[in-house]
This record gives sequence, structure tokens and C-alpha cells, in this order.
Amino acid sequence: MDLDQLDLNPRIIAAVKKARLKAVKEVLHFSGADLQRLTGLSSPDVQHLLTAASSHLRGGPILTALHLYQQRERFPAQHQRLSLGCPILDGLLGGGLPLQGITELAGRSSAGKTQLALQLCLAVQFPPQHGGLEAGAVYICTEDAFPSRRLQQLMQQQQRLRADVPQDVVQSIRFGSQIFVEHAADAGTAHCAFFERHCAIWPRLHV
Repeated sequence: MDLDQLDLNPRIIAAVKKARLKAVKEVLHFSGADLQRLTGLSSPDVQHLLTAASSHLRGGPILTALHLYQQRERFPAQHQRLSLGCPILDGLLGGGLPLQGITELAGRSSAGKTQLALQLCLAVQFPPQHGGLEAGAVYICTEDAFPSRRLQQLMQQQQRLRADVPQDVVQSIRFGSQIFVEHAADAGTAHCAFFERHCAIWPRLHV
């Protein structure tokens, strides 16, 4: 998007162009301090620049968290959640994990983070009427070995753990065939795995 479309003093736009920033999106790649250094503009000028750029790209009014909550019935997909298969945890989380955005699990060693991640790999495969998405999962492992034994134990216990689901439904799910494991020791490898290698299997995951 061209910089000349911004409602700004021509002096500010000229300074931005002199810094070899050619598009509005490029402006938002930098902090205020970096833009001051690159363009030689004052702090108030940079704030005007950032405000104009973000408003132009947003293309609509600002939505607050309260507004999104009040409009949740109009956008059910944005408020859909994945059940953890545990009524207590689902209750604490308002129905499960939200599907929009990123959820971070944090805790001490042996707190159960891996166990919960493995359970989510199974929970996502259940039909929607039982809290799942009828889909698969990609597990990016950053440790020495994938906990396959723990996963097998969880798979064998699903009929007991998910007593709320009819046994024939649990037995019909081929849990092991819908979990794809990738080993990544650093951020670069994880990025490559997620955005390059696993792009080919997204249709199989149905997510």
C-alpha cells in the first residue's frame, strides 16, 4: 500500500521515503525509536506516522474484547473451543481451549504439560458432538524422544477416561494414524517443519 495514501504532512512522508521505506506495512515493522533513527523525525511525528499507518491498514473501527464477547453468538467459529476431555478443566477454561490464537501451557517439571498435550492430540480426533473437531494433530517435539509409550497408554485408556462417549465411537477412532510427530531442536527447524513440510498434510488433518 502506497505511503502517499496516508493522511500525513508531506514532510513526514518525504522523510519516510528517504529512509527507503516504500510501503505502509514496512513502517509497522519498526519500533518508534527505530523509526526516529531511520527517518530523523521527532517522537510526535513518529507517533502520528504509526497511528496513521495502523489505522489505514486496519480498515475499520477498533474492536474491544468486550465487543467481541457481546458479539460471540454472531461469530460462533471464533468462539469455538476444543474440549480437554475433562469436565473440571473444561469448566475452568470456559468450555475448553479456544481455537483462535495460541495457548501456552506453563508449569514446573512433571506438572503434566506433556500429558495434557498428548491428551489434546487424542481429544481433537473425537466428533464435534463429543467436544472434538474430528481432525488430526501435529506434535512438534523439542525433547530427545517423543513420549510414544505415554501416548500408547493414553490411547488404551480412552474408553475409561472418556466414559461420556459411547464405546463404539471411541473404538472407531484410529488415534495413532492422525498424530504427526516432528522433532525440532531449535526455532529454525520448527519453523521449517510447520510452514514447509507439514503444509502437505493439512488436508489430511481437516483443520
